[in-house]
Amino acid sequence: MKKKILAIALVLMLVLSAVACTQTPASSGITETKPAETQTQPAATETKQDEPAATETKQEEPAETKYVPTGRVVVYTASSQDQQDLEKELWDAMYPDCELEFVSAGSGELTARIEAEKDNPQADVMIGGSASIYAGLEPYLTPYVSPEKVNILPSFSGDTDLYTPVQINVNSIIVNDELLAKSGVTIDGWESLTNEALKGQISFCDPSGASSSREQIINMLCAMAEKNGDTMDDHWDFVKAFLTNLDGKMHSSSSQVPQAVANGEYVVGITNEELIITLMLDGVKVHPVYAKEGITLRNSFMALIKDGPNPENGKAYIDFMLSHDVQQAHADKLNQRSVRPDVTFSIEGIPSSDQLPALMYPTEWVNANKDLKAKLQDIIANLG
Repeated sequence: MKKKILAIALVLMLVLSAVACTQTPASSGITETKPAETQTQPAATETKQDEPAATETKQEEPAETKYVPTGRVVVYTASSQDQQDLEKELWDAMYPDCELEFVSAGSGELTARIEAEKDNPQADVMIGGSASIYAGLEPYLTPYVSPEKVNILPSFSGDTDLYTPVQINVNSIIVNDELLAKSGVTIDGWESLTNEALKGQISFCDPSGASSSREQIINMLCAMAEKNGDTMDDHWDFVKAFLTNLDGKMHSSSSQVPQAVANGEYVVGITNEELIITLMLDGVKVHPVYAKEGITLRNSFMALIKDGPNPENGKAYIDFMLSHDVQQAHADKLNQRSVRPDVTFSIEGIPSSDQLPALMYPTEWVNANKDLKAKLQDIIANLG
């Protein structure tokens, strides 16, 4: 009997042991599920890490809701009709609900207009003209730093927030190939233009009305000072000799200068490089000469007019003009050198910017001679 009881007890123990063993795998299954949950947690953690992306999206919302101009923007411009047409085409495509209205005139006339309208400004932006023009307009301008300004070449970015560079200008001598061959004169620099064989045959704009002409005079003074190792003010006699060689003939608009040479009215002239390139590409027998004495690479500028009627639209226009696509379009279609290093400029037979006989722009001298316009008027009035 005892043996039977013992046997039964042993059987019961084996059964209980088997049940215990069966429950252990079940317990292991739960344990294995925990790692699975742990693996799920990194996914959840990654989702949390992605939350900054959602935050970034929120931070980018202002870019998505970036100011879009409507109504109109009024721009006083000294640029060519071709440039105005290009800008209007690009602007209308980008901002169809905002009218871009140009008022076109020489930079001198536009300057006088801004000064006269100081109590009731009629324009939002002025574009075109040199640093000397804008330095004289400072009381009538509003500081503005475009977000695109960081993309401008440092050497051209300027040291003021009142006006912004938009294009690199290259003072160039335009030559009519046929007339030059007949004249027998060598044109290789600024001094060539004082050759009496060219008297009355030089196309030039009156510096009283065109800042580009004043910049060309500044270039001559700077180049002569560089060549002779002295100062710009030591070379006013050279300027007088050049002006005398014009024989009293001067244009009222700078755009007339290259066209008059192209038409065969003058042998040579002084103008912006891109205007010569455009004529060449159109098949006109002209070419540029880059003065061996040196060229002061300079900018044309734009600025926000103080208390203009549409200031936010004016800022949008400045941003638009500095954008890569608009700058590239100016290089491609108007042959203009950009202030941005990421804009390509490559034309067969035309030197790259680093191949030009460049001179440092004499900013200090220009700032110290804000009466240059009046000085040149006086010199011209007293020419023999």
